[in-house]
Amino acid sequence: MIEKILVSPNRALITLLSALMLAVIHQYLFYEREVGVSYLLFVLLFYAFMYVFAKDRIRTLTLIDAWMAAVVLMLALTFLLFDNELLRVLNFLFVPGLIILHMTYLAGRKRKQWWDLRIIGTSLDHLLPQSIRHWGTIAGIVVKAGGRGMGKSQKAVLVKVFIGLAASFPILIVVVALLTSADGVFNQYLSGFPEWLNHLTLTPGFPRILWIIIGGILLFSYVWGFVQPMEYEAEKRENAHWKNAALLSPAAVRVSDHDHAGQQNTETESSKTGEAKALVQAIRTGRETVKLDPIIVGTMLFVMNCVYVLFVFVQFSYLFGAGSGHLPSDLSYAEYARSGFAELVLVTSINFFILIVALQCTRPSGRTASIIHQVLLLILVGCTAIMLYSAFMRLHLYEQAYGYTYIRFLVHAFMIFLALLLFIAGLRIRYTSIPLLRWYIVLSLTAYTAVNYVSMDNRIAELNVERYHKTGNIDAAYLANLSADAIPQLRKFAQEEFPALKDHLLEREGYIYERENSSSWPSFNVARYRAAKELSKLRTE
Repeated sequence: MIEKILVSPNRALITLLSALMLAVIHQYLFYEREVGVSYLLFVLLFYAFMYVFAKDRIRTLTLIDAWMAAVVLMLALTFLLFDNELLRVLNFLFVPGLIILHMTYLAGRKRKQWWDLRIIGTSLDHLLPQSIRHWGTIAGIVVKAGGRGMGKSQKAVLVKVFIGLAASFPILIVVVALLTSADGVFNQYLSGFPEWLNHLTLTPGFPRILWIIIGGILLFSYVWGFVQPMEYEAEKRENAHWKNAALLSPAAVRVSDHDHAGQQNTETESSKTGEAKALVQAIRTGRETVKLDPIIVGTMLFVMNCVYVLFVFVQFSYLFGAGSGHLPSDLSYAEYARSGFAELVLVTSINFFILIVALQCTRPSGRTASIIHQVLLLILVGCTAIMLYSAFMRLHLYEQAYGYTYIRFLVHAFMIFLALLLFIAGLRIRYTSIPLLRWYIVLSLTAYTAVNYVSMDNRIAELNVERYHKTGNIDAAYLANLSADAIPQLRKFAQEEFPALKDHLLEREGYIYERENSSSWPSFNVARYRAAKELSKLRTE
């Protein structure tokens, strides 16, 4: 079926009609509805739409494609399972960007590797220029489909009329603005136009029709930008230049001669091929990659490490005793926790940046200099790890004193993420073959997905209940304002240990019950449904 569509002379028309059908589904799922299971359903339909109509452009699927699709689907699934507003907003923006990057990797006109950061530029090229240029293609498809009984001259006239209308629109905007400023009477006549437009938009069904038309245009133009991408003239000239230069280069000629001669020495052939590729890349870019001098980098690392080692020595005098109550005499728990926390996290981030630059941008040196360079980097990693642990302990003490909140939970998660990045960087110092950027991309997306699935609100409620057991202190009003994810935990706590929380929870019952009952199936959310049931039980108990 798919193969028949791809070779059909009406492929463009079929794609346009399918895009309009998908737009119809989109407006049904999202128009004046809260996001729920609808988000996951549309993501699945969009992937199917792209696969069917751009299949001949999609590269061979690999394990990384399965992983990327799994990340996208798991993030889309959070709209069904969880109710944290912050993560819902972030995912609502992040998932489309991730899908665009994935589509560009799979079917983009430039076959970039998934870890190549230039894929972001290619994604933006497909999202805007490649898509916008096919708005005219839609007019051509409509004219061709609607003018099957028309002669060529009539079709040409109709196309020109469409072009004239499109070209006159921006000019009319400027002209009308100038005329209304020049003549008050003309402005008064035109002032009734927005009022008429408001009446038109209130016509039943008109906003939905407009939604479908715009959505269909955007969906078709996006997929067609992959099917028939445009190559820019500058790229054509550049590609022709470096290809010709590569053919004329001695290294490329030698590699070609050796291939024809059928030599069996694979090591020699690979080295010569590498030389040819390097030469081609140099010709293509016109410049060499900038590398830092190892002596300069080593000097900087030595000076900074001296300061960091002194700081760490001072930290050891009270850091590991702080959790047991052994603090400097002039500091309370709260003062100790607050003092220097932000500065330590900032210094850790700066050190991490220095570490990446030193690993990736330092020119290779001799064996002895390389060993010294590695030792200095390992010292930097060790000192940074201790600073990160110090900041972690300070925040932990602050939470024990004042409770657990969203921002403190996320800062904890960020520090754990930094520790993992630091660990990988430490491995990279010892094992230089580790592809740092690829590991960081995989770890970042995996960590973000994990944060979505730890049920942050429920975890915050659990930790505050544990703190209540130890200290007898709890902020009931704050807990009651957590998302629906935490309601089952809070209902159990209110019923068994803290009856005062019951009133705070019941104040939210009406809001959650109304929100749950007024929404249709596309807005269904497991957390809200479970919360409504739990609060209903709480009222009857």
